Amino acid sequence: MKMDRAIRVGVGLAVLATLLMGVAVSAHEMTFQGTVLAVEPARVQVKTIDDTSKKEDTVWFGVNKDTKVKRGDTTVKYEEAKIVKGERIAVTIDHDAKIKMLATDIRLAAGK
Repeated sequence: MKMDRAIRVGVGLAVLATLLMGVAVSAHEMTFQGTVLAVEPARVQVKTIDDTSKKEDTVWFGVNKDTKVKRGDTTVKYEEAKIVKGERIAVTIDHDAKIKMLATDIRLAAGK
């Protein structure tokens, strides 16, 4: 009896661990790199170049209170980042998010 229960508990824990790992990797993140074209209080416009086709594209990324912004190694608020037109930027989005093209992370060079 004790062995059956131990096996069931072990199998249950294995299934739970598998499900939790699936949740952790289910986010479909994508990072865009480019040059800032415009900055607004709730969004930033970036000129990107597709690595495969070498085609330029202009993309607006939404920004909200949950967007993490790093200038160099320092985490700052979006408003305090002082993002300027012409600077290089990397923007990460989650394709599975309800809000499309919402930036989850923004990375900028230090010292602006």
